[in-house]
Amino acid sequence: MNKNLLTFFYLFFFLTNSVFSNIWIVCNQNSEGSHYSSIQSAVEHADVYDTIYVKGSKVNYGNVLLEKPLVLIAEGSLNDAMPANSVKLTRIFLTHNPYLKTASSGSSIIGFEFPYFSGNKPNIISIPNPRVRIENITIERNWIWFIEIPSAARNWNFRNNIIRGWVNGGSETAQRHGGFELFYFHNNIISTIKGFDNSKVYIHNNVITGRLKDVAGAEVVNNIFTREAYILENISECSFRGNLSVSVIVGSEDCYEHPNRFEGLNKCSGKYNTGSGNFVGVDPGFAYWPNSEVMGGSVFKLTNGSRAKKAGIRGQEAGIYGGDFPFPENFFKNQEMFDPFPAFITSIY
Repeated sequence: MNKNLLTFFYLFFFLTNSVFSNIWIVCNQNSEGSHYSSIQSAVEHADVYDTIYVKGSKVNYGNVLLEKPLVLIAEGSLNDAMPANSVKLTRIFLTHNPYLKTASSGSSIIGFEFPYFSGNKPNIISIPNPRVRIENITIERNWIWFIEIPSAARNWNFRNNIIRGWVNGGSETAQRHGGFELFYFHNNIISTIKGFDNSKVYIHNNVITGRLKDVAGAEVVNNIFTREAYILENISECSFRGNLSVSVIVGSEDCYEHPNRFEGLNKCSGKYNTGSGNFVGVDPGFAYWPNSEVMGGSVFKLTNGSRAKKAGIRGQEAGIYGGDFPFPENFFKNQEMFDPFPAFITSIY
């Protein structure tokens, strides 16, 4: 591996533990210079906090069982230069190894493409354990359908992902094992966030094509909601500021006293929401309204006359190009990853 690439990795991880760890290259196409042909083999032989760099391929790399803190990076995802083929994975299991006394806490998953499974089966899932909480996970720049977090978890960061289904933390098992705390959703294109009813959740500068469901204690700031039906269900003790909604119905009619407001009293189980500076029934003015377009960042770029340009708090831009982690538009332009925006995403979730 050349010195320039090594230096790039070091700078990217800001002198964290990975600086002093190994970098393993994986390619399932018999590429020269690779150390392993499967990600799982690399995972099993890697030391904690090693980096596994995966080359693009037409062949899916399959499942990954992650039982130790590692950094998994798909080719091209750090510098917005996608390879000719994306890096496809089937599923990642986040868990722990009681014999080695390690867990996947501290891992990062960056730049992969996951397929859809019938029955809405998850692409990333944490495995419940009463003694282990999965912490400090970063999920960034991935194409994902569903994420399930039934285990107790803390400090998960979602940045610049396209999540076409949902992220679900709704599990009684997780609550029994210690619950959830500190979930950050920044600058994602995401359908539905649900099941975080006992946690601190920060939802900033996303394009949300579905809804929020069974969420409590969330800070919801500078998002654009594109679902034409109601977008909140069983929401309580949340703060809404600088959001923009295409729909004129924010909460379902039978639950919200003020269905056209983000903030207000709730007749059902949710209550005590607050907020200010939100807009309802407004066309956000995307460059392309998502229909048959590739579900990438360019679809959701705002036109110059967009109402969302200054809809955010303090006159900031709402949506995925505002905030602290602007969406990497060029990263999702690879033709190999063409995936039309499914109409049902905005209607059933």
